[in-house]
Amino acid sequence: MIKYKLNKSSESDIITHLQDSKEQFVPALDTYVDISKYASKLRLRSNTFEAWNGTNLIGLVAVYSDALNKTAFITNVSIDKAFMRQGIAKTLINKSRSYYKCKAYSAINLEVFKSNKIAINFYLKHEFFIIETRKETIIMTANINRDYNKEFKDNERKYFYGFDSDVMHPFMVKSFTPFFKAGSMLELGSFKGEFTKRLTPFFDDITCVEASDEAVENAKELLGDKVNFVQGMFEDVTLTKKYENIVLTHVLEHITDPVAVLKKINDEWLSDAGRFFLVCPNANAPSRQIAVKMGLITHNSAVTPAEKEHGHQITYTLDTLERDAKAAGLKVVHRSGIFFKALANFQWDQLLNTDIISKEYLDGCYELGQQYPDLCSSIFLMCEKGGE
Repeated sequence: MIKYKLNKSSESDIITHLQDSKEQFVPALDTYVDISKYASKLRLRSNTFEAWNGTNLIGLVAVYSDALNKTAFITNVSIDKAFMRQGIAKTLINKSRSYYKCKAYSAINLEVFKSNKIAINFYLKHEFFIIETRKETIIMTANINRDYNKEFKDNERKYFYGFDSDVMHPFMVKSFTPFFKAGSMLELGSFKGEFTKRLTPFFDDITCVEASDEAVENAKELLGDKVNFVQGMFEDVTLTKKYENIVLTHVLEHITDPVAVLKKINDEWLSDAGRFFLVCPNANAPSRQIAVKMGLITHNSAVTPAEKEHGHQITYTLDTLERDAKAAGLKVVHRSGIFFKALANFQWDQLLNTDIISKEYLDGCYELGQQYPDLCSSIFLMCEKGGE
């Protein structure tokens, strides 16, 4: 049985483990460090998050601490070859993040060789993103503690465009309406309540869950007692009923562990006959692909520093969104896109203040999006409850 421990290994334990797993590094660990000296440094200066099989150290994540700046640096991630692909590295990294979260650290960083594609993809999958590219290595970081009120204010000031509320919200409702079920509605992530207001003609029983208490107060001012609000993180909130309709629009990309939240929706909140409406920004939107060609972002699915500041953890495509939905146990019944979009939001906002864009043109972009979902501003999955 594998057991997880903190700072229990001796220097000799670390040396033995690193010698056994040195070939798992790219390039091999002993080609660029003296393993004995490195092990001594780890034991003296780092916190070691360890996986043990009996008396054998079989997994090690070592982290240096910068208490002054409240940041941590992962200097080593290694798993014995016989125990790879069992989720040990993920568990150890999550334990290190939880440890530093409790100490109010803001971020955890690491450096990885460009040639180590497997490790890079692993870190990207687990909410790390690239912040610096060097000659042979890249620097990556992951947020630990998030300020949801700050993200709410940033979104309100910089990220929530008129295009979203005036164009996308009505077309989202248009896309959802044929699939609505009679009964209750749960909206996850209500922001200031603008989209919630568009749901009120369809449902008398609406509950909203929102992490930012300031956003909840804004939404209450707009909607009054028409809606039941629950303030808290999806991961922590307990709801006392199941819902026939659940909406999650432009929120999943902000969640640290999206599959876990989707699984909670499927297992705990969605009724047996219910429907789940999932919408995310599309990495392959033409406006985004143009930005890549312009050199403004590195690739379609990149999370830019500005997006990261607003809480984004991932940029989805239809296939990766469906991957996570299925991994959570949900049954994907319908997939499509919402609104063909070749311009950035700020460009749309400027055009919407002129007479260049007509209602007929907007309707045409919506209809074209039904034909080419992978070229839409947002991607949409309608899911039903999957098996237990």
